[in-house]
Amino acid sequence: MHQGIGIAISFAAVFAVLGGVALLKQRGLGDEPARKLVHILLSNWILLALLLFTETWAVSIPPACFVILNYISYRRGLFSAIERQENNTPGTVWYAVSLWVLCLAGWSLGTPWVAACGMLSMGYGDGLAALMGMRKNRRPFPEPFARKSLEGTLTVAFFTAVAVGGICLIYAPAIALRAALCCGVLAAAVELYSPGGIDNLTLPLSVAAATYLMATQPAVYPYLDGLALTLVILLAAFFLGALTLAGVHWATLLGTLLYAWGGGLAFGALLLFFVSGSVVSKIGRRQKLLPSSLHQRQGPRSSVQVMANGLPPLFFVALGHFTGNRLFLLAALATFAVATADTFSSEIGMLSTRAPISILTGKPVPKGISGGVTLLGFSAGALGALLIALPALVAFGWVGGLVVWLCGMVGSLLDSLMGALLQAKYRLPTGGLTERPQADGALLPLAGGISWVNNDVINFLSILLCGILCTALTGL
Repeated sequence: MHQGIGIAISFAAVFAVLGGVALLKQRGLGDEPARKLVHILLSNWILLALLLFTETWAVSIPPACFVILNYISYRRGLFSAIERQENNTPGTVWYAVSLWVLCLAGWSLGTPWVAACGMLSMGYGDGLAALMGMRKNRRPFPEPFARKSLEGTLTVAFFTAVAVGGICLIYAPAIALRAALCCGVLAAAVELYSPGGIDNLTLPLSVAAATYLMATQPAVYPYLDGLALTLVILLAAFFLGALTLAGVHWATLLGTLLYAWGGGLAFGALLLFFVSGSVVSKIGRRQKLLPSSLHQRQGPRSSVQVMANGLPPLFFVALGHFTGNRLFLLAALATFAVATADTFSSEIGMLSTRAPISILTGKPVPKGISGGVTLLGFSAGALGALLIALPALVAFGWVGGLVVWLCGMVGSLLDSLMGALLQAKYRLPTGGLTERPQADGALLPLAGGISWVNNDVINFLSILLCGILCTALTGL
């Protein structure tokens, strides 16, 4: 077909949609449903473009023209069917810009179908998500994403997966399932983070870029798979209040690299640690209110806590990946065993009916103060270490499982020992001890330990040292 005819058909189709929706508005269709109807219907133009155009210059003309027309409409209300009366954003302009970029890139690179993946993800995923978000019983995300809902995020993920999977089944069936799942999760995260209509640019371009990489660069598979798996877990954790937003950011990087460099074994250990730790932290929450009040950090896990527990295993996973020595992966499992054992010991130990005793002196110490141990806490730590030792047993045999379990137990005791010796403790006006440097806005005097050594420093050191111990035991 002559390219000029394709351009003419394209303009006719776009104005037909705009005119049809304008008529529906006159008959009672609401402003926002009308906008989203246009949003969804016009995204299908990319399918028409696949049939009509073979030349990059030709396929770029319609979207380039609508970049200009949509900007004029945004400023002057040229197309009533696509503009909001209040709180208007340049989302329609970004819509046309993204389509123009997708066409330029897709046809220039010889993969026009990739442009369709990006465009349909925006059209159906983002368009239908906005309609779902208008429901009265929506469940919003915590701040700063309170304007986004769980229902909308799941809608973006589902329809993006359907759109990308469907296009890939036709043009690149070998990557269809991977692309559908990865792009679905990626689109949900990008839409969540993109404010003020900018998602009309960020969502389609990110989906198209990810699809193109999967189609042309198989080496990125572990990274994109790891990113998708990590985002699924962390978005759920953030929605449930288990992680701060900064914690999500750093955990995304750690989870992605752990999967890419350590495979399913390292990622599974991370998942076991995170999920089991979150579960035990909920057990007996009321009974742990007073002991927990002595801790410096409370509430959702922060970025510092994520890095303190996550950097040591990432270090050993990286060593294994870049040296090719699989025993470094065993050391990474040992570090997860330490982190899990310490979490179980601390969280369950606070429920003991007996007062904890100092690991140094054997004398009673307040519940919640580092360096205190109980039989219940020690037993819980053994269980936590065993949880990580089980996958090590499967992957490395009984010797590997035993080494990981022993390192987990040693690490838990080492954490308590260093907590008693090094961790900063402060004197309350009542004479008691706390790990918090302030009370009622006033600085407290240091009663023991080193002022800059807090629980995160102790966790990092004990986890790292036991990873090194594991390498020594296995003869690395």
